[in-house]
Amino acid sequence: MFGFVYHESFQENQSMKSTLRLIDGLRGDEDIFEQVHAHALDLLENCGIRFHSEKARGILSDAGAEVSGDIVKIPGHLVESALKEAPATFRLYSRDGKHDLDLDGQHTYYSQDGCAAHTLDFDSGHRRGSTKADIEKMALISDYLEAVDIITPTVSAADTTVSGRAIHELEACFLNTGKHIVTESVTSARDARAQIELAAVIAGGEKALRQRPIFCNFVCTVSPLTQDGGGMEAALEFAAAGIPVGIYPMAITGFTSPVTLASNLAMDNAEVLSAITLLQIASPGAKVFYCGGPATIDLRSGAYTATSPEAIWLRSMVARLSNFYDLPSIVGAGATSAKMPGAQSAWENALSYLPTSLAGADILFGVGLLDGSNLLTYEQIILDAEVAAMIKRLLAPVDIDREAFSIEFIKEIGPGGVYLDKMHTVKNMRKALSLPSISDRSSYEEWHKKGQVDSVAAARAKVKEILASHQPSPLSDDVRVAMSELVKSYSN
Repeated sequence: MFGFVYHESFQENQSMKSTLRLIDGLRGDEDIFEQVHAHALDLLENCGIRFHSEKARGILSDAGAEVSGDIVKIPGHLVESALKEAPATFRLYSRDGKHDLDLDGQHTYYSQDGCAAHTLDFDSGHRRGSTKADIEKMALISDYLEAVDIITPTVSAADTTVSGRAIHELEACFLNTGKHIVTESVTSARDARAQIELAAVIAGGEKALRQRPIFCNFVCTVSPLTQDGGGMEAALEFAAAGIPVGIYPMAITGFTSPVTLASNLAMDNAEVLSAITLLQIASPGAKVFYCGGPATIDLRSGAYTATSPEAIWLRSMVARLSNFYDLPSIVGAGATSAKMPGAQSAWENALSYLPTSLAGADILFGVGLLDGSNLLTYEQIILDAEVAAMIKRLLAPVDIDREAFSIEFIKEIGPGGVYLDKMHTVKNMRKALSLPSISDRSSYEEWHKKGQVDSVAAARAKVKEILASHQPSPLSDDVRVAMSELVKSYSN
């Protein structure tokens, strides 16, 4: 698939396509991705990546990379070897054992976005700093929602100590969901170790956790072409413990990458490949994700924009590149620029989720946040889950066997017949047709009679219902006590 090393003659091949439509990328034009791969190898070999971690530089140097100061130039053969070591598929385990997820390329799973600093207070409606309680409520809401498959600390637990924040955020999730959890914003080996030990308390020890990792992590790169020291050492810690770990560039066109989309794609790819190479050298066979959440700037304001057509194109290509490398993916999606739930958040997030799903993303990272991933509203989780449920159903397999065609039944009813009162309809309707959670499909008269409730009000009512009644899978008192003690020890 990609068994070659970059050479200058590659870029002179005039027969290669000079443009790429989204639909071309979704259909799978392998030549395009060979180009991206070759350009990434060129950057890795001849420009290099800045690694702030001395430990990471040492590992790469010992393997044959050229190190000069904090710049590491990685030869293509090391990258190719690392890609062969990385597993093509693995399972994400859940705390309760009921929500395990196979990353088999046949499903797209949805997770919340993260890691915002603000919450729109559910009672007052005012924007405020985020807290651990927001994570607890967010996790509980998402645990209830069938369309949300994976839980993420959507906001920062800013009311906790900096030294203990990473473990506090994971604890808040574990206590309020039985689903798999993906963490972000882990910036040191110590924070990684804290999260590993917390999960091990639940799993029954680190050996058991390695066999059934109930959480995973991804580490953000620092575009352009830089790897954070603490982030890389956290990734090394996770990989060594058997925790799946992803590498997540967020280069912004015209700001932290050139403004052209192809250059952003090549640079992001180089950043991901450099870290995957490091992890596979350090822990051969480590479970890794190919990730990305590239974005654009708004030409009027310079604002970060994750749901522009160009950003959605880039993110769809991230999903396609993960398929090219035969690696599971976490792809940024959603993160609407809207400041309140409503029409803009609906069209931007829906148009972000659909192409990235069609492109084959394994996990979409992007439920629940507004203002370009800066603001949590509980209602938006409900609204985004509604969109996710529709897309899941749209892309799900539909039966087309003999029984599904029901030709003999059609003959039996004949021209002008009615199917509503037939047992065949009763037997098959719940499998054949889906039901929304909050979308209103009633007549205008009925909707008016019920109080003309709009989608945001319906989402708000659903949040109240969930917070008042939903109970996650319980943890034993002994486990909860051990978790609390560990959290305290890391918070000092």
